[in-house]
Amino acid sequence: MKHLKKIFESSDITKEDILENFIYISDKFGEPTITTSVYGKLTKWIISWNIQLNLSELQEADKFILKLKDLVEDIDDILAAQDRLENYNINIALDNKLKLELVPKDTGDSDYEFISHFKDRALYVRVNEIERFLNSKGMRILKWVTSDYDELNQSNNLNIYIANVNDQVNELRRLINLELGDIDDKEYKCRSIRGGITIEPLEEKAFINVIEK
Repeated sequence: MKHLKKIFESSDITKEDILENFIYISDKFGEPTITTSVYGKLTKWIISWNIQLNLSELQEADKFILKLKDLVEDIDDILAAQDRLENYNINIALDNKLKLELVPKDTGDSDYEFISHFKDRALYVRVNEIERFLNSKGMRILKWVTSDYDELNQSNNLNIYIANVNDQVNELRRLINLELGDIDDKEYKCRSIRGGITIEPLEEKAFINVIEK
């Protein structure tokens, strides 16, 4: 493991490099699913293990707590991996799967393209570009949600909820609205909501999709 830091300081990171950092967890829960997405000129990694642990059902307290303690010991290696992968921030989620997100700390240049394209009445938004901007300003995405289909207006919204919101979110809205102004076929707007922003159509029969590239 002593060469891991050198590997991860380069831009040529492989699936094998990722797995080597989480050998203990994979030994416990099996091989993970690994996916990647574009993060500026770098790559964001998603690693997911099926841990088959249901903590949502009521059960005896002592057994429940024991499961939690065992799980914490099993995944403690994540903290060591975080020290080794000093060029990445690691986010974690847990349900029946243990999910890690490795996000490059280097947010790259200040050129952003939040809107990918418009096709067949649908606007395609690059959520990773929004995340990259937020990270560069000390914020991060908590979650993004495409709202349910509105039968009346035949449309939907994209809601993005943000942690550590600061005044730079206004600059994000401004930049997104500049790009939305270049869409000729339909009108869209980015505005503030409680805890984040939303991108919404201003006309009927208009949709929003998310792409992570």
